[in-house]
Amino acid sequence: MYNRRCLWIQRAFSGSVSLILAVTSCFSRISLKRDTLSPILLMALSLLTVVPQLPSLAVQAQTTAFVSVNPAFAAGDVGSSFPVEVDLSGVPSMVAYDVSLQYNPASLMATSVDFDTSTVVAGSNHFNVVTLTDNGVGEVRYAVTLLSGSTGDASGTVAALKITFQVVGAVDTPLTIGSSTVAQLISGVVTNVDSVVTTNGLFLVPPNILIVPPNSDVAAGQRVRHLKHGQDHTDLIGYIQLDPNANRPGFGGVIFDITGPGGEVQVMSDVAFMFPGNSSTVTGTFFFPLDSSSIGTYTYSVIAMRCVTTTFCVPGSTSFLSLNGPFFKVKA
Repeated sequence: MYNRRCLWIQRAFSGSVSLILAVTSCFSRISLKRDTLSPILLMALSLLTVVPQLPSLAVQAQTTAFVSVNPAFAAGDVGSSFPVEVDLSGVPSMVAYDVSLQYNPASLMATSVDFDTSTVVAGSNHFNVVTLTDNGVGEVRYAVTLLSGSTGDASGTVAALKITFQVVGAVDTPLTIGSSTVAQLISGVVTNVDSVVTTNGLFLVPPNILIVPPNSDVAAGQRVRHLKHGQDHTDLIGYIQLDPNANRPGFGGVIFDITGPGGEVQVMSDVAFMFPGNSSTVTGTFFFPLDSSSIGTYTYSVIAMRCVTTTFCVPGSTSFLSLNGPFFKVKA
């Protein structure tokens, strides 16, 4: 992959021109294939950022880099879109990285990719080595090096790559970090980060949560609330079921869509875990001020929440009125 000319890189040079020539001589020996971008290429390109009088490159990295998918969980129906980032952290003097995200193309399609418009290298003097979007294979890859002696601060969490996915099939898929090579500057020396911890993500098809009769209700004794008694809330109940034809357990809840004197408000219920065919009740609490602005009649409906975790939910598209009376009142 490289010959003795490349070994010049490992010596101290008295002039930057010689260094650049040595690095350039190596480029013809380094593979630029999509699936075999060598860490040596990142190192070579990164050397263009280093000032003359380099010490030996036999210096080990002193940090641990973290490369992660954000958010860790995603969900959506066919035709919907959602953003995903590949984040980088733990590298205060970053000079280059090569990261990729792999996915099932039967499930997702990358419709837009932000390599360097608003990522950590945005606005810097940098060279894009690889900018790949391959929806046939299911991979987005970005390799980049900073130039002219600049470094990027990736000590905190920064975006290395941003992708917008469209759901093209009702199929789960892992979101897997493939490449994860990072180079940094330590005491004027460019070196690979030896320890890179990766955290993958997961796209899940949201479960089919059914709203079942009586759809929703007001908690017993709370159909009419009185401000004079200090009653500042109304508890609402939703009735749900996980589709009997579901192929796995799932989470579900409801959104209470409430319209009253103060306008429209949405309240999320708690989330229940169910096996296919099982039913559950979920509750949500609507709070209101203890003053005259709260007096009046409130109507409400419920919308299913289809959840892949207890905190990541996709709302349904149909609202249902309570069969027991979709209203409650607040009086003085």
